[in-house]
Amino acid sequence: MGTSDSLDAVVRELYGVDPGEFVAARDRRAAQAREHGEKDLAARIRKLRKPTTAAALVNTVARRHPDQVRALVSLGERMRAAHRDLAGDRLRELTHERHERVHDLVERAEALASGGVGESVRREVAATLEAAVADEQAADAVTAGCLTSALSPSSDVFEAAWLPVGPSTSRGGTTSKPRSRTRREAEPSTAKPSKAAQNPEPSTAKLKTSTTDAELSHTPTRTWQDTERAAAERRRREAEVQARRARDEARKRLRAAEREEADARRRTERAKAALEQAEREVRRHAR
Repeated sequence: MGTSDSLDAVVRELYGVDPGEFVAARDRRAAQAREHGEKDLAARIRKLRKPTTAAALVNTVARRHPDQVRALVSLGERMRAAHRDLAGDRLRELTHERHERVHDLVERAEALASGGVGESVRREVAATLEAAVADEQAADAVTAGCLTSALSPSSDVFEAAWLPVGPSTSRGGTTSKPRSRTRREAEPSTAKPSKAAQNPEPSTAKLKTSTTDAELSHTPTRTWQDTERAAAERRRREAEVQARRARDEARKRLRAAEREEADARRRTERAKAALEQAEREVRRHAR
């Protein structure tokens, strides 16, 4: 078994354990790899990130309730077909079904959590499931059960970190190319679960993290590294956007303050003029 295959197997194992046991299990597997002389594999295992609470819950739901998750993915395909065909009535029916299925899976996820979950985690779980409905790549990431953080349906879902395991296949069984973030065309309505959810054996995957056609390395390990870099780039862009917003807000406050200052100067000048006029009147009547 090669290094990439070994890493795939470890990834699937680690992201299926309880989050509280993740670090210990990861360190144990890294130590085992070192004992077998696989230093590179050990180093890669040590770099695997502990999943967030929401990501861990979605991973558990995907592994324990695969049929329900695949039904949600199938619903997304039917919704894209209805949207493509401009079938408004059908789309409304499917939207209602989406709400019900997402709610059901959120309830299942909450039931799997020891001690319950907070509202913010609940929202992240729901958002990740919504992303699986809206985007085929997100669906593959969710069904693979190896998420490290929550996904979002309101942006490029693959800017969130995830660890793909196994290939994403098209309806005909060949490896499909993911869509770029500007492409949201509908896929055929026939639903079939991805091989990432069906086949536990690790294999290769392809991803695109921008609107270009550049493809990343075919190994899941390299895909994870590139996805991590994409996540870092996303965080940088978000920080830049926040900084620009803060700058624009500060600029607006400054302009408002300058207007207030100008108004205050005008009021001051009018008050001075009124005072001078009043003093002249006093002097005139005092003679």
